[in-house]
Amino acid sequence: MKVGIVGIGHGKFGNRSDATVQELAFEPFKQAIEDTKNLRREDIDALVVGSVPEYHMQRSLSGVVAEYVGMNPQSTWLTEAACASGSAAIRTAYMAIKSGMHDVVAVIGVQKMRELATEEILALMGRVGDVQWESIFGTTFPGYYALYANRHMHEFGTTKEQMALVAVKN
Repeated sequence: MKVGIVGIGHGKFGNRSDATVQELAFEPFKQAIEDTKNLRREDIDALVVGSVPEYHMQRSLSGVVAEYVGMNPQSTWLTEAACASGSAAIRTAYMAIKSGMHDVVAVIGVQKMRELATEEILALMGRVGDVQWESIFGTTFPGYYALYANRHMHEFGTTKEQMALVAVKN
């Protein structure tokens, strides 16, 4: 069985204090439905939401979003993988279709990080890694990536200019 993407949508980036997390999720969902031209909400039998819910304080986000966007799917899932939550959601949808469990799966990646004070957000970011072995040092993922980059430059002679090209490309 082949699996494909039949519609896409994209919400606005930025400080979105004007919208709830449900409203932020609805924007790309509505665009994706319109993009398909002939897919109805009733045709979607599962929903996967990629998010880190602690930032916007909404647990059970996949069910809440399904209801908000007007879906009644057989299954909903929340994938939480820090900065890779959206990618993990796409992979989860792929597996649900490829396994034959579902035919049409909607995927929504959404994050709202302005609901908490900066100190709380930084504390949450510090706990994304292993709290027993990593977080105790106060390092966040960007800090770890900087360490990896420095080690790569030391090990392989990579220059800062080469690293900058990767950042620009991606």
